[in-house]
Amino acid sequence: MASTSLSDTSTSESLAVANPTIKEKTSEEPALASSEKHDVSPKEESESYVENQKPKGPPRGGPPMPLTNLEKGLIGWDGPDDPENPMNWSLRHKWRNMSFVAVSTFMLPLASTLFAPGVGYVAAEFHETNTTILSFMVSIFVLGFGWGPMLMHAPLSELYGRKYVIACSNLVFAIFNIGCAWANGVDTFLACRFLGGLLGCASLVVGGGVISDMFRREEMGSASSAFALGPLMGPVVGPIIGGFMAERVGWRWTFRLLLILGCFMSAIFFFIFDETHAPAILRQKTKRKRKELGRPELISALDEFNKRSPGQIFWHGISRPMVLLCTSPAVLFLGIYMAIAFAYLYIFLTTITGVFRNIYHFSTGITGLSYLGLGTGLMSALFSVGSTNDALVRYLTKRNNGVRMPEFRLRPLFLSCTLIPVAMIWYGWAIQRKAHWFAVIASMFPLGFGMVSSMLPIQTYLIEVYGPYGLAASATAAGNCLRMTAGAFFPLVAPTLFEHLDYGWGCTLLGLLALAMCASMAITFIFFGHKLRERFPPRI
Repeated sequence: MASTSLSDTSTSESLAVANPTIKEKTSEEPALASSEKHDVSPKEESESYVENQKPKGPPRGGPPMPLTNLEKGLIGWDGPDDPENPMNWSLRHKWRNMSFVAVSTFMLPLASTLFAPGVGYVAAEFHETNTTILSFMVSIFVLGFGWGPMLMHAPLSELYGRKYVIACSNLVFAIFNIGCAWANGVDTFLACRFLGGLLGCASLVVGGGVISDMFRREEMGSASSAFALGPLMGPVVGPIIGGFMAERVGWRWTFRLLLILGCFMSAIFFFIFDETHAPAILRQKTKRKRKELGRPELISALDEFNKRSPGQIFWHGISRPMVLLCTSPAVLFLGIYMAIAFAYLYIFLTTITGVFRNIYHFSTGITGLSYLGLGTGLMSALFSVGSTNDALVRYLTKRNNGVRMPEFRLRPLFLSCTLIPVAMIWYGWAIQRKAHWFAVIASMFPLGFGMVSSMLPIQTYLIEVYGPYGLAASATAAGNCLRMTAGAFFPLVAPTLFEHLDYGWGCTLLGLLALAMCASMAITFIFFGHKLRERFPPRI
């Protein structure tokens, strides 16, 4: 009996060090805990201990850290400073991992537009004249981006870890680019293009989970900037490279380049990238301890496989993004906000080639350079908004009497809800009035700046709010599904809209819709987001 009490006291102290918010509770009820221990079986006691590692309700100071307790047969971290915990890695180690994720997330959006300037060559070779089909050749890849992570990659990464999910996904991406590079018809090309996007885009959302695995709240702004760089810059750099490639060596080489990149990044994640997902790391540690100590009954303190089958866990993982969309206003409406921004981005990306070739008579290679206006806006915002996001949160926290709120990260939405409508209206009327080509390129700068001012704060906000629940990848997958679906289908509507209203009034209509919807959502979440967050916590 005395040994039991001693064990309970040491466990409580360890948990109190890992999470100060529960110290009060453990010190208030020691007598009750010790008096009831003899009625609890070791199995029930172990399950209760595992359950206590999970956050209940809105997280206040983060969930308790799962610590090793050999008497209960549980393997966790060896202490708050355990070097195996990704949170305790050196900044160099963290940023090495983060750089691999950033390159992978750059490669995938690059693939979405790399061959966009060469669509005319594809149309001529396959004898395709339907403009909707030609636009869909570009955007169907983005449709796969939206649904693949939600149905497969996010739940798989929450169960089996980040490393091998991203590695296998990059390999599949490379395989389907073989099909695109050697396709002999539109049907084969579209099928391989869609499946490559569906199955090969894990890093776009799993990267959010990697950030929540390694970085603390005060470090997330810089990490999210690196994570956002790829999805934003990839679609811009793609046409610049692809235009010259299609003109000089043929459109098929754009896909051969992607094949090489996919194989290279797959090898990086298989052999160099270090696993960051705590349950996966502790699962490996548990296997190691079973052999070292000769105790096959040891289990991981965070391993869901202790209680449920892989099938049950996977189904639960698939349902998480949809449940978040239906029950969390932040995920739904901020996802819609990003969907509007992404839809307008892809309207630009799919119309720029036709505008500069047909109206301004640019060559295919020079047409790709017209995307530099968009890229300049993106880079300017990344250096300004991205580098000041953490400082802005610290400043607002200080003004709020030291009380930090995740909604402080959303202040840049005031910029984006203004700049995106301005860019649309400017772009449309510059084309309709046949202004100088530089005016059209300059209209892309506010769009690029507005894209970063929306994507970066929203991604960081979702990771910060849902990361403590273990739902960072699921929350980003839900938002990703909305924005990629919009990015896939809105460009198909644009040609008909511009045919009936012309570029000027068509873009004005789109700009006013964006202003009304984005401004209302920005104001709501910046000033009342904390109330919505408390009223609708994750119900998973």
